[in-house]
Amino acid sequence: MDSLKKDDIFYLIDIPIANVTKQRALAMIWTSLQGPDASEMHFVNAHCINVAAKDRAYLSVLQHCKAVFADGTGIRKAGAKLGHPIVDNVNGTDLFPLLCSECKRTSKKLYLLGGKPGVAQKSTQWANEYVQGDIIAGFHDGFFTEEQTQGVLEEINASKADILLVAMGVPRQELWLHTHLAKLTVKVVMGVGGLFDFYSGTISRSPVWMRKVGIEWVWRLMMEPRRMWRRYIIGNIKFMWRIETIRREQRKERQEA
Repeated sequence: MDSLKKDDIFYLIDIPIANVTKQRALAMIWTSLQGPDASEMHFVNAHCINVAAKDRAYLSVLQHCKAVFADGTGIRKAGAKLGHPIVDNVNGTDLFPLLCSECKRTSKKLYLLGGKPGVAQKSTQWANEYVQGDIIAGFHDGFFTEEQTQGVLEEINASKADILLVAMGVPRQELWLHTHLAKLTVKVVMGVGGLFDFYSGTISRSPVWMRKVGIEWVWRLMMEPRRMWRRYIIGNIKFMWRIETIRREQRKERQEA
């Protein structure tokens, strides 16, 4: 059983973030596939923390799910400022190829749910071509009504998928999964944000050098300025202000102790 130790967890606004490598995250996912019930495993970046600070339902999901992984430069900077260095950037986009390869190796199947019509299908094609096999049990876009939800759930269960990836955006994807978890027969569910957009070719990903220096968000802002400016300009300022506030509070507590 791959269980987390106390030193493996970084708490941010009471969210227990698993401070692990991508390979360790992958091992945690596969361990959860052996469990009797479905496990929720999600990713958090700076934007997610800003949303969770205001959305109590979303915060509760993150506080009580099986694992939350550290995604992005913002979380890395938060860890550095708060004395808990982050060991790896475990984002869904980088984890996806590893997930696909492990599914091929262990004969497990993924179901892709979300995105605009055609996006999940193109991501399915990418995944199967990447591993030169058939690892996707099914797919469905994210544009369905409340009345159609039961049919979508039945389709996912009928596919006999082991892992469900849902791309509906934060916090909708996490809340949707948490609400319907008991009706699903998959073993692991994960909210993956814009992952399908990248692998379908809908949105281009930043050059590798930008990812390495931690400014991938700049590329996203350049690609979609009208949609992303509030998240990355105002949002990043709010996030760093929040982290600085936490740092000052921790320093004050240490001085008073």
